[in-house]
Amino acid sequence: MQIEKEIEFKNLLTKQEFELFVSIFQVDQEDFHSQTNYYFDTEDNFFKDKGIGFRLRILKEKNELTLKRPLVEHVMEENTVTVSDQERDIIIQETTFPSIPFLEQFNLVSPLKCIGSLQTNRVQIPFENGNLFLDHSIYGQTEDFEVEYESSDVKYGEKVFLDLLDSHSIPIRHTDKKIARLVKYNAMLKG
Repeated sequence: MQIEKEIEFKNLLTKQEFELFVSIFQVDQEDFHSQTNYYFDTEDNFFKDKGIGFRLRILKEKNELTLKRPLVEHVMEENTVTVSDQERDIIIQETTFPSIPFLEQFNLVSPLKCIGSLQTNRVQIPFENGNLFLDHSIYGQTEDFEVEYESSDVKYGEKVFLDLLDSHSIPIRHTDKKIARLVKYNAMLKG
């Protein structure tokens, strides 16, 4: 099991702003990698109510179960375990999870269910002592574009990120995490 503190800043982009960053950072289409996230919660929104995200991420070379919980603004604790392809298939088909300490600590009363999936085409770029991510996400009949910056320091990371947006005249937009955007999209569909 891997436990990390993740310091991240994110901002939604228009398609044109996204394409501008692709051009500025000289990213080719083959530099993007596809990943699919399946998000899980209980019927009574146990994780959502605590600001926690729980997902299965499928990458070309591995599958990861990750629990992300907020520590302070812009800082998340991320617990991740790798699961086999067989475990991945059982999770997707039966919503049955292997024994995972960070999940078992909650003693969930109601079973987990998949609340949706989201596919992201992502590129990672080393930038100013951190990592910049350009994400094009597709869920349902919608898509969005996002820039994310991960840093090892909150103040430094915030300055770098805001300077990047400002230098390209990109307005700061309130940007929910992907799971929250997916949940809002699903709620909109239900009317």
